[in-house]
Amino acid sequence: MEQFRVTLSALNWKYTCVVLATLALTKAYAIELPESVERLRTVDAVRLLTYAEARMAPPVVLRVTVISHLDGGFDGQGVTGGLFFEIPNNQLPPLGEFVEVYGNVTGGFYGPYIVVDEIRSRGPRNLPRPLNFRPDFVQTGIGDNRLISIEGLMVDVEFDESGRSGKGLIVNGQTDLTIRFRNEEVKFDADYMKHMIGSWVRLQGSGAPLFNDARQRIGSDIICSSQDFIEVVNEGLTTQHVPLGDIGRWDSRRATPGLVRTIGTVTFVEGPKQIVVQSADNGARVKTLRPHEASPGDTLEFRGLPDTDGYFVGLRYASSSPSSTLLPVDDPFGDEDALSRENAFRLVTLSGQFIGREGRILNLESRGQLVPVTLPETFPPDTLPAEGSAINITGVKIVDADERGELRSVTVMMRSQNDLVVLATPSWWTPKRYWTVMLTLAGCILLILFWSLALNRRVSTQTTLIESQIQSNAALEERNRIARELHDTLSQGFSGVGYQLASVDNHLESDPEKARTKLATAREMVEHSLSEARDSLTGLRVPAAAESLDFPGSMLGIMQDRCHEASIDLEVQPNGDQSTIELGTEVAYACHRILLEALANTIRHSGAGKVNVTLIKADKQWQFTVRDDGNGFDAQTPAGIGHYGLQGMKERARNIDAELDISSSKDGTAVTLTLPLE
Repeated sequence: MEQFRVTLSALNWKYTCVVLATLALTKAYAIELPESVERLRTVDAVRLLTYAEARMAPPVVLRVTVISHLDGGFDGQGVTGGLFFEIPNNQLPPLGEFVEVYGNVTGGFYGPYIVVDEIRSRGPRNLPRPLNFRPDFVQTGIGDNRLISIEGLMVDVEFDESGRSGKGLIVNGQTDLTIRFRNEEVKFDADYMKHMIGSWVRLQGSGAPLFNDARQRIGSDIICSSQDFIEVVNEGLTTQHVPLGDIGRWDSRRATPGLVRTIGTVTFVEGPKQIVVQSADNGARVKTLRPHEASPGDTLEFRGLPDTDGYFVGLRYASSSPSSTLLPVDDPFGDEDALSRENAFRLVTLSGQFIGREGRILNLESRGQLVPVTLPETFPPDTLPAEGSAINITGVKIVDADERGELRSVTVMMRSQNDLVVLATPSWWTPKRYWTVMLTLAGCILLILFWSLALNRRVSTQTTLIESQIQSNAALEERNRIARELHDTLSQGFSGVGYQLASVDNHLESDPEKARTKLATAREMVEHSLSEARDSLTGLRVPAAAESLDFPGSMLGIMQDRCHEASIDLEVQPNGDQSTIELGTEVAYACHRILLEALANTIRHSGAGKVNVTLIKADKQWQFTVRDDGNGFDAQTPAGIGHYGLQGMKERARNIDAELDISSSKDGTAVTLTLPLE
């Protein structure tokens, strides 16, 4: 074979890091470097180094045979043992090549290994004689990086797309060994390897130690770099179909264990790699090699290894496929002793009383026993019946017991919300609720009594305040009423008297007879105003004159007389019979006073020469307007400051639910009274 050599021109970057770390350790722990830097030449010499000595990166030159390929390096075995050799560029020498390696030691996670600087090929050589190991010996570390031989049942084989890397599983008794297949030169025949599943094989490979983050050794895998390293000792150990209840029974005709085939219907899914199946009146737990997609009710065919889980036998490392044979599950079994190991992994039904719930665990009292029932993760807690209800539960009975049959735990696993049926609900009047209601009612009664006393006291106080306020408001309203009446009677009456007396003065010499007539009219007006004032002072709601008031005829007559006396032109619209205006006594009287007060203000203050009075009915309302062409005034002047007439007009309008609008400018003033029709 042509010589194989890998030469690195300089130390790789990992080796540089090792050298720097070695210098730091030397300084920290005061380790003296040996005066001689002679290369180590045997595997034993390397393995005997301490961790600190290995971190000093002493140089080596070793002659070994390549026994397996790994990711990033290879296992090489010499006369005194084996080591792992790391090659940064992953250019691995052929399997079985005898090589001379130049490099340096580094301290690995568990033990020293070699960082390769140069490889010189010395040609092919026969592989070292393998050490025959029991599978449990592999975990001791004796076979690490050395060629060993083991036997076992091939349970699983799987390769990637390249065909140069894969994974397998060998079982011998209770020992499971993971096999890592790897060869950088030759592809494995994946189909041929998969035909070995179920066969008893003898396999050669090197031990590959496994470590945790704390540099502790936790086990070993086997590195197998050639399918030629696998010999089939006993082919086809997979049995024909056996009933689910017979998968663990002893068969004296079989010299070595093998895989079994069975059929079962899925009754419960415990996890992505664990399900419970049932066939007839037998149930078992099945652990699959890979995540399954099984659902309750599926009938599947399984091929796996019998598994003793404490007291019960199931399948492990199983593969599954849909079965063409329909295998219906019997009706749920009525389990009379729910806390026994009988009917384990079977579909059972229980009846009892719902005691309570703790998380996903429902407590069921059945036949004097408290049975834990596990609810599905998707079960809505708000749909549970009231505590004390009689219910029926259907589920899979999961039992855990040791090899002697001593029970560890029993639980019934519900599969869905339909597995719970309410048989009867308890009476709402439990003793606890009865006393709770009684105490609540007593508390409410006491609160009502205290509240009633406090409310009665507050009502009395408020009543006193309201009565006082009513009396005060009544007195104030009465004063305002009297003020309005006195203003509208005496003020308007005396204004008319004043105009009459002024006329008397004008005609006293020129027409004494007319002056006497005016004087008599003034005396009548004084008597009329005094009569109205007396009526107002008697406290009557409406003066007596209002009963015989002819509105708007009386008002227009008075307006005509006062405008004539003040030498003001009066125009009434519409000009005609006003008898169609029919208003109540109080309303008519209020309108009479408001409009006369508007005219009086015009005569007294505006200096107008013309007054227009409009009486219009439109849009279900009466609109009365007194408009003059006088000088106007400030309509925004606060009432009560020289404007008692305006205040009285507004109060009268408010009392009859009418709207009073007063607008004034330099061109005149308009007072509009809008009265809605009933």
